[in-house]
Amino acid sequence: MGGTLTACRFFFGEGKFSSWFMMAGIPFLESITGLSKDVSADLSFFFLFAALSLALGFFLGRFKLINILINAYIALAFISVLPETVLAISDYAKSGIFVLLLVFLTAIDKRLFDLHISSAGSDLFWRLIVMSLLVSGMLTSMLLSLLPKTTTSGFVTEHVALVFASPLASIVWFAVPIFALLFINNRLK
Repeated sequence: MGGTLTACRFFFGEGKFSSWFMMAGIPFLESITGLSKDVSADLSFFFLFAALSLALGFFLGRFKLINILINAYIALAFISVLPETVLAISDYAKSGIFVLLLVFLTAIDKRLFDLHISSAGSDLFWRLIVMSLLVSGMLTSMLLSLLPKTTTSGFVTEHVALVFASPLASIVWFAVPIFALLFINNRLK
């Protein structure tokens, strides 16, 4: 910012025009490009999300990713039937119970599901990458929608919240991983 400010002072001087440019020029550039002032925070979040998703996929593997996907659906379904009195204990009760259930179900599901992503051929990596992004996106969407809005607005920009926690985004992140399993989960016959 200092370099930009120095360049503006060099070209426009210290007069009224330079003050006007600094006050109105940046919002004008934001309006014509369509980028928000939080674009760096948004891009940082999405790059971090993609990197952590891929790391999660390679660390856990395709079988565990599918198990976590199914366990997340079970945990969310369980939370939706809990009485409001249990969830009214704390603002974080929903997200805390969700995480506890997810960890518990993942710990006990060693042979609970017999799902398989074929590891034959060159399809392995794209299947792993797609599943890791979808599972991470679904978990992020679920957690952001379970946390209180006042909490999430403190560390997530409105664009990230729109992609992960809006009602439409929650439906998309909830449904797309299941439909992806139709194409990715094919056992060799």
